[in-house]
Parts: sequence; structure tokens; C-alpha cells
Amino acid sequence: MSIFRAVKSVVGAEGWDEGTESSWLGCSSNGEDAAQFSLVAIRKHPLPAAPDEVTRDVAKALQTDVGLGGVPVQHDDTLRPPRTVVSYPNGYNGGTAADGFGVEFQSGTDFASLIVWGHCVPGEVPDLGTPLNPRPTDLP
Repeated sequence: MSIFRAVKSVVGAEGWDEGTESSWLGCSSNGEDAAQFSLVAIRKHPLPAAPDEVTRDVAKALQTDVGLGGVPVQHDDTLRPPRTVVSYPNGYNGGTAADGFGVEFQSGTDFASLIVWGHCVPGEVPDLGTPLNPRPTDLP
């Protein structure tokens, strides 16, 4: 959630609610049961600046607020409209870390999105409907 707060500090806090979902997923940690948190957030509202500038500022916020340094600002011209992208740890479409951790932020005309794949950690996936894994109707 600190990653999401860093992104919102640049893009703005409003407009994310209708496009944000989080969940816990099962994953494997050395062959044992494990869990991974996932967050997908989409905001379809005007950006506070041009997409390149917003994405550059998000990369800076990820470094200063969360410690995710060395995130290159890249472009994907295959999408319509084209998007400016930062992706950690391996660059855009470079995959996640060995434990499944990864972050991807995209911005375009009147659009921003964030995907966070948490670290795969040993343990059981929290039950649906609990504070760590609320049902959609349980959300504030």
C-alpha cells in the first residue's frame, strides 16, 4: 500500500476508487504453500501534467518514498493511446523478481494505472472476508 500511496502523491488521490481491486493469491515458496498480495488500480481522469512528466515523477516517488530505485521511464507505442511506463525491477515487460515481486505504472492521456505483485511469502492465503482479504462488499 506504500507503493500506491507514493503513486497517489504524484497523480492525485481522487478517481481511483472505481478501478481498484486487491486480492491474495496462492503461490509457491520452495514447494510450500505461500501467499502473494496483488493490487490493480486504474484511474480514468485527467493527469496533473503530461504523461512523461507524471511518470518521471512517479519513478522519483517510488525511489524516495519506497526505495525502488533505478526504475527506467519507458514508452509503449503499441497501445492506443501510447503510454509512458515504469516497471520494477526489470523494466517494462521484463518480468518480476524471483519471489514474484513487481510494480508497473502506466500513464497516458487522461489515464493512469498501477499493478503491484507482492512478494510470495510462506503461509496460507488469508480467508476471503477477513480484514486482510475483504470481499468487495466489505470494502469501505
